[in-house]
Amino acid sequence: MEVTQQAFSQSVFHLDHPTHAAEARRFAVQRAEEIRMTETESGGIAIAVTEIAGNVIKHAESGKIVFEHIHQNGRNGMRVLALDKGPGITDVAAALQDGFSTAGTNGNGLGAVRRLASYFDLYSVPGRGTCILAEFWSGKTQPDGELLGGGAISVPLRGEPVCGDGWAIRRNGSGAWFMVVDGLGHGPSAADAAREAERVFSKSGSESPAIILNDVHDALKKTRGAAAAIAYVNPEKRTLCFAGLGNVSATLATSQSSRGIASHNGTLGHQMHRMQEFSLPWDQDSVLVMHSDGLSSRWDLSESRGIWSRHPSLIASVLYRDFAKERDDVTVLVARNC
Repeated sequence: MEVTQQAFSQSVFHLDHPTHAAEARRFAVQRAEEIRMTETESGGIAIAVTEIAGNVIKHAESGKIVFEHIHQNGRNGMRVLALDKGPGITDVAAALQDGFSTAGTNGNGLGAVRRLASYFDLYSVPGRGTCILAEFWSGKTQPDGELLGGGAISVPLRGEPVCGDGWAIRRNGSGAWFMVVDGLGHGPSAADAAREAERVFSKSGSESPAIILNDVHDALKKTRGAAAAIAYVNPEKRTLCFAGLGNVSATLATSQSSRGIASHNGTLGHQMHRMQEFSLPWDQDSVLVMHSDGLSSRWDLSESRGIWSRHPSLIASVLYRDFAKERDDVTVLVARNC
């Protein structure tokens, strides 16, 4: 079993001042060097981040950029997510032409970002904003894809040094386990509970979400406690198994409909009266959305046409951008067939 992604691999930058683009670029280069990207690869990331962050600041005035260390099949990479609530892009095809720039940036344009990236995706709705996803892998080419894709965004309450939420994805063969955890409150003590839950999840040998949550419950007795939910998806068997405790929400959606998946009341580490697993069918167009209570439970993507076919990280970013409450830590995890 391999933990391919966890919350502590993400870093979030707020972009609302012209100097923030340079700060984001310096941070990206530092992270690229830490994960042993080559000088050429780091230089490409620097150009891309400068362009992306500059566009957010010039066009939207403010937004966020998220850096995530990713690894797959023994290779390292960096995922860059940028999101804003600006005017959006009216002509995406023109904006992606190499050298196109209307923002007074260095003129490389989003076309250059797409050319430099191993994987690139952009979702923009005029009047609602833009989300950009760019992945940079060592060796340039993207590793062979997984049967089941997953992605997340986890943002601390502004002013807090750490996020009290957490998430993790663990793959084994054709299936994958997904967890979202919300430490009680926010700040360092909540983060300690979330990191402990991630640790137990990553080391568990069980295939049962309920058993894993019981193990997390025992481990969190030394912490302030948390809410959490775990799902196991097997696309080949077309099944989803789910268990949750507390205020982490889950929805199984398709392009046509959605249904909530219930979690039981309680607090891991302190109060757990019962734990029950639910089994649901997993179809080719199924999408799993899990999130902490920092995201409104009334989220609705019916006006975001075509979003369900995008990269899971891009879907999670749009949900965060449009429905975060902004007064708590927020974590959104999305899984779908590739």
